Amino acid sequence: MLNHTSFREWLVWRDEGQDHRFLCDPSGHTLLAFWLCRQGGKLSRQQTLELGHHILKAHIYKGLSKKLGISSSILQGLWMSYSTESLNHALSSLRNLYTPNIKVSRLLILSGADVDYRSGVLNNAPLLCVHAHLGHGDAVALLLDHGAQVDIQSQDGLTALGFAASAGHLDVITLLCQHNAKVGHVDSSGRCVAVHAAQRGHLRVLRFLLKHADWSCGACCGPRGLSRSRALQQALTAAAGMGHAEVRPFTGGCVFRTAPPLVGFIKSLFPSIFVI
Repeated sequence: MLNHTSFREWLVWRDEGQDHRFLCDPSGHTLLAFWLCRQGGKLSRQQTLELGHHILKAHIYKGLSKKLGISSSILQGLWMSYSTESLNHALSSLRNLYTPNIKVSRLLILSGADVDYRSGVLNNAPLLCVHAHLGHGDAVALLLDHGAQVDIQSQDGLTALGFAASAGHLDVITLLCQHNAKVGHVDSSGRCVAVHAAQRGHLRVLRFLLKHADWSCGACCGPRGLSRSRALQQALTAAAGMGHAEVRPFTGGCVFRTAPPLVGFIKSLFPSIFVI
C-alpha cells in the first residue's frame, strides 16, 4: 500500500476542501518558487530561469483548471510575469541560448517575453537567428509557434535561414522553409542562403535549397532578391572561391577541371554555365 501511486498522490496533492493533514512537498519546489517570487521582482537571469523551473515542477495549479476554466499554463505564466522583470533577459541569457530549456522558455514566452528579442551574441542577432545558427530545432520551432518573425534579420542583414545554411543545419532549414522563409533574400554583403551554404561546402543543404525550396519569393525580396538561376551562379562562384573546385573563365562560361561533389552537383543543375 505504501508504494501505491494513489497513496503517493494523496501525500503531495489534495482537492480544495479536503483535509490537508499529512500533506507534504517532497521536492521543495513550491517553497523555492515562493521564496524567489517574493524578492520584489529583482531577480537575475539565472534566478528567473530557476523560478520558472520551480514553478513548473511545483505545479500548484494542478486540478484547478477544470474548476476555474483557465489552463494551468496560463496561471503559471501569470505567476511568472508578476514575479520578475527579467523575462527577456532570461530568455536570451547565454545559459538558455547554448543549452536551451524548452519548457522554461515556453513559460517565459507565455509570461510575456519577446520572441523577437535581440540577444547579446552574433552581433546582437535575434533569438531565432541564434538558435538557427546553433542548430536548436526545438527552440526554433518554439519561437515560430509563438509568432516569431521567420525573416527577422541580424544587423548584417542575415536571416535565420542564412545562419542555418551557413552552419549546415538541414533540419532547421527545412523547418524554416515550412514557415515560408524567403530563400531569395540577400544580406548586406549581397549573399543569399545558397552562397553561404556553398562557401562552407554543405552539399546536402545546397541540394535542398536548390531542388526543394521555393524560389518564387524572389520578387517579394525587393530589387536585391535573387532568382534560383542567379543564386546557382553565385553559389558556383562561392564554391570555387573557397577551394571546392578549380575553375577559370572561358568564353562566358567556366572550364571545369575537377569535380568535387559540391561543384559537380551545381553542374548537374545548371550545365549551361560550364564548358568542358
